[in-house]
Amino acid sequence: MYKCVLAFALSLAALAQAPTTDRVGFPEGYQKWTVLYTLDRSDNKQLRTIYGNEIAASVKDGGQANYPYGSVVVLETVAALKDADGNAVLDNRGRYQKDPAATPTINTMRKEKGFGAAYGAIRNGEWEYVAYTPAKTFSTAPQNSTTCANCHLQAGQGKDWVFRASGHFKNGVTESLGAVPSAIIKNYAFVPAVLTVKSGTFVTFYNDDVVAHNIADDFQGGWISANLQAGSGTQGILFTIPGEFNFHCAIHPNMKGKIIVVP
Repeated sequence: MYKCVLAFALSLAALAQAPTTDRVGFPEGYQKWTVLYTLDRSDNKQLRTIYGNEIAASVKDGGQANYPYGSVVVLETVAALKDADGNAVLDNRGRYQKDPAATPTINTMRKEKGFGAAYGAIRNGEWEYVAYTPAKTFSTAPQNSTTCANCHLQAGQGKDWVFRASGHFKNGVTESLGAVPSAIIKNYAFVPAVLTVKSGTFVTFYNDDVVAHNIADDFQGGWISANLQAGSGTQGILFTIPGEFNFHCAIHPNMKGKIIVVP
């Protein structure tokens, strides 16, 4: 029994390893870098904007298994603008907006030759992590960044421990990735098949299927969306006129849905 407890304690100690000094460095001017994608976190009403420096942003589809040394990726998290009832106030694209009174957290990861060894068993290749405040103080100090390394283990070595890069490559349009969905495309079906919304509602479809789909107006010659890539593609549509919008997937015509717009 004692040996089991000791082994467990030693394994926890190994997982708790982390760098003791900051080799990442505050990402000066990161807001002028390339926006890789944005993500609306509906669970905590938080807007996440992911930036890549010139080196990280140079990675193309198929090359995300090995980011070049010098790559820096910033995950900026900030509270979304909310109304008096605590609901997120959406912009004209149906997306969260940053609360100008909120203080962002600047989560930063850097890849350099020889980085990462201090994380021990939870090492993410050659990445190290630090989170900062806008005042350039630590939000998460290097020695406390085991949570960051543990989280990025889930992204996997095949993606060089970087989350959602494929969504950036496939969508091309930053605004199309990361919106909170109103409807899901799954297993060759629109879910729900019938959705009732109020006039002025921005409906976002998310393709959670394993193949591409699109959204096409049932009227012959009507509007049709671009193809929504499997596992990442989204399409937002603003409904302002009361009535019914009947649609289908032009790639798979038996897939049908309806939006009922009420005043």
